[in-house]
Amino acid sequence: MRAALDRFRRRVLWGFFPLPDVVLACALCVIAVASVLTGNPAEGPLPIVLPVAVASTLSLSARRRAPVVAIAVIAAAGLAQTMLAQTPGSLWSLVVHAIAMYSLAAWSTELVAAIAGALFVAALLLEERIAAGVDYVFILLLFGGVWLLGRASRSWRGRIRQAEKRERDATRLATAEERLRIARELHDVVAHSLGAIAVQADAAEAALRSAPERALGPVQAISRTAREALTEIRDVLDVLRGDEAPPGSPHRTEPQQTDGDSPGLPGIRRLVKSARESGLRVRLDMRLVEAQIPSGVARACYRIVQESLSNIRAHAPGAAADVTIVQEPRRLVLRVSDDAGPAAPSALSALSTRERAGYGIRGMQERVDALGGRLHAGRTSRGFEVTATLPLPPDTGPLPDPAGRTGEDAP
Repeated sequence: MRAALDRFRRRVLWGFFPLPDVVLACALCVIAVASVLTGNPAEGPLPIVLPVAVASTLSLSARRRAPVVAIAVIAAAGLAQTMLAQTPGSLWSLVVHAIAMYSLAAWSTELVAAIAGALFVAALLLEERIAAGVDYVFILLLFGGVWLLGRASRSWRGRIRQAEKRERDATRLATAEERLRIARELHDVVAHSLGAIAVQADAAEAALRSAPERALGPVQAISRTAREALTEIRDVLDVLRGDEAPPGSPHRTEPQQTDGDSPGLPGIRRLVKSARESGLRVRLDMRLVEAQIPSGVARACYRIVQESLSNIRAHAPGAAADVTIVQEPRRLVLRVSDDAGPAAPSALSALSTRERAGYGIRGMQERVDALGGRLHAGRTSRGFEVTATLPLPPDTGPLPDPAGRTGEDAP
């Protein structure tokens, strides 16, 4: 039923006249013609009042598309009847005049509505003057009030349109942000996992040719990496199917743990271990305090380390990497650097290309920006370095003593 009403309201006849306006005009025309033919009230000769009734009512078909034209026809017809017979005084004519004034104010710009409305009221006052009437105040109050009502309706419709537009824009923005977050998560998982699998597959192939018994380790690493990637992808899909906050949201806070391989600070050790098994020389230095760290910060750290090690593995093979994570009173500082050196053109050119067009560093920047932190990624005298500074809430504890920190984890 509601859909049928919506179709009725939106239907347009002959490409111009809205169907509801045509129906309203025809209904009033039938009433007006019946009134004229029955002489109730008698306002003059039929050849004069009948055309006036038809023209006045049918002009309302254009009350929204051409309100100035409609009100001009009604005013001209009323003046003609006043000069040739007598002023229109039936109830249907009052309704037609009020609808025309309302439509003019509701569907015209303010300047056009003001000028045309003033001219219409002047025409009505002139009709009253010709008929020697005394209802000047009534005309001013009635049609002035109808005009104001039409302007209020236009303003109300404008506010509704703005609210709907803001809602559509917010929906599109939320959809775009969600798509970006999903793309970032999948990129981090797939790029890192496939890179590690490719390296281990090459190692297994080489071992099978020379020493088959040494191929077991790379094959096991491939299996483990694939399972971990599947687990992380399932986590992303679970968030899509549920209503919980996304894993990268800064509003989710989880207790810091000491082991495990989840995408967070505890999983960085296993991430580094996996990188070492793939042949990358990595030194890990984590200095953390026993306190709660927002999972959004922890996950961002994990993903930044993951992407940085994937870049080093792909673009600077053979380079040694240093991963340093230091928790300070109000921030967490993460640094990943390598010693590829300025004399490694293939690695640096690849990294420069990745900076310009790839998703890796862009994804890091988006994660850090979402948390209100800072990211720097660029060349150094030794190679390439990524530094991220992430703010921490004040309840993550004071700067710990050296005895309370997790120290270096050398390869």
